[in-house]
Amino acid sequence: MRHRPGVERPPESRAFVDGALRDLRRSRWGPGAWAEFFWRCGLRSAEQARAHPLAALEVTVFHAGLGMLGWGGLKLVISWMLAITHLGLLGPHRRSVGLPNLISLLRANLPTTRLAPLVAVSTDVADGWLASRRSQTAFGAYADPLADVVFWTRYASAQEPSRLLGAAVIATWVLPLAAIVSGYFAAGRAIDYPRPALVRRLSAALQCLLAVRTLTGRIKESI
Repeated sequence: MRHRPGVERPPESRAFVDGALRDLRRSRWGPGAWAEFFWRCGLRSAEQARAHPLAALEVTVFHAGLGMLGWGGLKLVISWMLAITHLGLLGPHRRSVGLPNLISLLRANLPTTRLAPLVAVSTDVADGWLASRRSQTAFGAYADPLADVVFWTRYASAQEPSRLLGAAVIATWVLPLAAIVSGYFAAGRAIDYPRPALVRRLSAALQCLLAVRTLTGRIKESI
């Protein structure tokens, strides 16, 4: 889906991230500096979870519910950890994580079945439509494209036989994410996730292509 233009990271969140990354870079990424970095991030995350108790509860109950459906495993634990440690991106006034963001988290955790791309595209459209009708947050601006990366990479690895499309998935989602993460640490500051209109359209087209291939494959199997 779309990165939401104009949605800025809360100033206090950006200041914290910039400070932590700057200190890590100055230390030349030594083991002690990494330990200090993760300690600071853990304290900040706990503070923001306490400041957003409803959102923390929603995220925890949501992931627990997916686990009860059998959607467990390491990916579910990682999904919960990423969500619970980034509640500061909701800003100081947002109490709930919101339905659009829960839909994005759902997409990230979809099982990689043959029909999952159709569900993924539907959730992409749904969370975009809902987000456009309410105040948007940096949490959603980051969670939405990250959900695309996680689901489509897992799906292509498990189900897509075409090496060309597999390479397209990596080029569209994995490589840009790796570049952004590397840029964070190399620059020693937060870098906004760039999602120009052309990239968003190419991403949407690739999603639709994978979904259509799934649908046509199921039709051929039934004939």
